[in-house]
Amino acid sequence: MTAPLENAAEPGPMKVTIISDYVCPWCYIASERVDAFAAEFDVEIEWWPYELHPETPAAGRHVDELIAPSSRAEASRSMIKDLAAAAGLPMQSNRWVANSRQALALAEFARDQDKFEQVHHALFSAVFAEAKNIGDPDVLLEIAGNAGLDAALWQAESADYSELVGRTTAIAREQGFTSTPTMIFNEEMMVPGAQDLEVYRDVLQRLGARRREAV
Repeated sequence: MTAPLENAAEPGPMKVTIISDYVCPWCYIASERVDAFAAEFDVEIEWWPYELHPETPAAGRHVDELIAPSSRAEASRSMIKDLAAAAGLPMQSNRWVANSRQALALAEFARDQDKFEQVHHALFSAVFAEAKNIGDPDVLLEIAGNAGLDAALWQAESADYSELVGRTTAIAREQGFTSTPTMIFNEEMMVPGAQDLEVYRDVLQRLGARRREAV
């Protein structure tokens, strides 16, 4: 992997790098929009692993330990659910905030085994559609098994991939990235947050992304 803003883009598909964490509901919502514009434009998508809350204990913690219950917090959760529903994404109330380091590590392990997309979507689904704790090793083993990954190999190499996630997070922080999702288009335009699909289409068109041919 290369740093998000390190190298100039080369001819070919337009590179879109997405700074993301699986415990981020806005990343979950953005994932549907990424799938939509990737079907329309000739783009190369790279999800960049970023541990949003490294201070979260390994066992995780209840959401109320991070955000005190309030009408504002409830309104925010309600808005996220409404946006997910509008995007056709199932969302259950998950009051448990997982430590995401090993989930991000599993996704990188899956990338090297050509299983990234399956694991990537399964991790988002586990958190937001199934209200599971992706910090639980058994949950990750289930996801790995369902994707056809070698569970023994994952367990043997998980520490190395965890270190990789630490490095990718550090690189992003050193470059000033502090929130998720953040998308970098063609190494020249940065778009923070989960924007409407039309915003992404406009950026791609202005930067000269080629449309895919209709089948």
